[in-house]
Amino acid sequence: MQHTRRVFTLFTGSVGALGLLSGRSLILGARAQTVLSGVFVANGKAATLTQVTAHKGEPVFNKPVTELVFTAMDQKGDPKAAFNAAFHKYGDAIIAKVMADGKVVGTELVHSGWHRPNMVVSTAGTIEIVDFSVTGGEISGRLTTNGMQEFFSDKCEVNLTFKTKAP
Repeated sequence: MQHTRRVFTLFTGSVGALGLLSGRSLILGARAQTVLSGVFVANGKAATLTQVTAHKGEPVFNKPVTELVFTAMDQKGDPKAAFNAAFHKYGDAIIAKVMADGKVVGTELVHSGWHRPNMVVSTAGTIEIVDFSVTGGEISGRLTTNGMQEFFSDKCEVNLTFKTKAP
C-alpha cells in the first residue's frame, strides 16, 4: 500500500481572507488570527483540515481544559464544535483536550480513511503538543503523534502546526 501525505497550510485573517497552499507556508502580516499546516493521514489517506478553533472545555481534575477543534469544514462559530465534530458534522476532524500547561489529556480522531465507516478513535497519551504557547490572546503549537501510530489496526499520523484565538 502506498502511503500518501498531503501537506497543507491555511491562513484566515481578521477580514476573512482564506488561503490554502500545498506544501508551503503563507505569511500575511500581523493581523493573522489562524494558521494551520501539516498532515493528518489515516491508512494512507490524507485529510485536508481547513480550520482550527479553541473552546473552553469541561475541567479535568478541577483544572481548566481547552478543546482544540481541527476540522475539514467550516465550523461557522458553532459553540458545540467539539461535540459536533466528533459526530462527523465537519468531515475529518481532530478534537484535542489540552490542559493550561499544554499537556494533551485526550484526543478524538475522526477520519474518512479509517477501515470502519463513521469510526472515531479516542486516545490518550499518544498525541502531544510541542512548542505550546498561550500569549497575546492566541494559542499555538504543534500537535503530533511523533510519526505513524497504530490504532485498532488503523495507521495514523498527525503533525499539525497551528495558531488560533484562545478561548
